[in-house]
Amino acid sequence: MTTTQVRRGLDGKLYPAAPLTPAERGRARWLAHQLVHGDGLSIRAAQAAMAQTHGLHRSRGGIAADLVGYECPRCADLDT
Repeated sequence: MTTTQVRRGLDGKLYPAAPLTPAERGRARWLAHQLVHGDGLSIRAAQAAMAQTHGLHRSRGGIAADLVGYECPRCADLDT
């Protein structure tokens, strides 16, 4: 995964310098799901792992939204 460029906003928080492409967003959703569901990390720990290991900076709210909006085939099988 490529390193996401960030900029500091007027509120002091870090924001992406450009919006994620659809392919990057898909990879971020998959990675968040894998870290939280597959590896059992908390959202906060997944956020740190995404930034440190994969160079992808995501807000905790963004990661939580990604988890709600994405279901892998394995999870779909568990629901039935």
